[in-house]
Amino acid sequence: MRTPRLLLASVYVVASATAAYADEVPGWQKGDIVISAGLGAITINSSAEISLGGNRIADGNIKLSGSTIVGASAEYFLAPEISVALVGGIPPTTRATGTGSLEPSGELGRVTYGLASVVGRYHLNGSGRISPYLGGGLSRFIVFSTKDGSVTGLKASGAWAPVLQSGIDYHLSRHIGLFANATYIPVKSQARGTSRGLPLIGNATLKATTIKAGLTYRF
Repeated sequence: MRTPRLLLASVYVVASATAAYADEVPGWQKGDIVISAGLGAITINSSAEISLGGNRIADGNIKLSGSTIVGASAEYFLAPEISVALVGGIPPTTRATGTGSLEPSGELGRVTYGLASVVGRYHLNGSGRISPYLGGGLSRFIVFSTKDGSVTGLKASGAWAPVLQSGIDYHLSRHIGLFANATYIPVKSQARGTSRGLPLIGNATLKATTIKAGLTYRF
């Protein structure tokens, strides 16, 4: 008869420990303010319609380099499942290189830019220790500076764009956790400058994908 009693006692101890741990490390709660920071990479799949002196350059295109990024966000929870996040980071620099018939031009120039976003997130299992989420919102493509290459007087325009995001949160303690997410932002921007003494205009579509991971801190 001792075995059932020992089994019941063991179940009680495990249940009590689990409940205590759940109290110690709760999931997201209404009113939580969370700061996150992390490292990642951004890749840009680009295409452009480019004209020189008013004439479109047939088969001319551009390639934009990817970058290592440092990102941060501030997030507020309206409910355990719903939050709003402001997302940004240290501006990276991309190199624009000519491809196709523009390949002989080499590096066209460089652009230092930022992607500042407002993202609404829905957290699956928001009250749990592990919480995946899906999000969407609006992003601003901001041009901070440009550097000439084979194109002189290079300028690029900022633009608004939609943003889609998916990710996961993992609570290590009441205040500290881990996160990982992927973000997709399609941007349309225009670049202007001078090449071979003629005005150059490029209307570009930039499909930026960011993969990032790091730490969260809950106040």
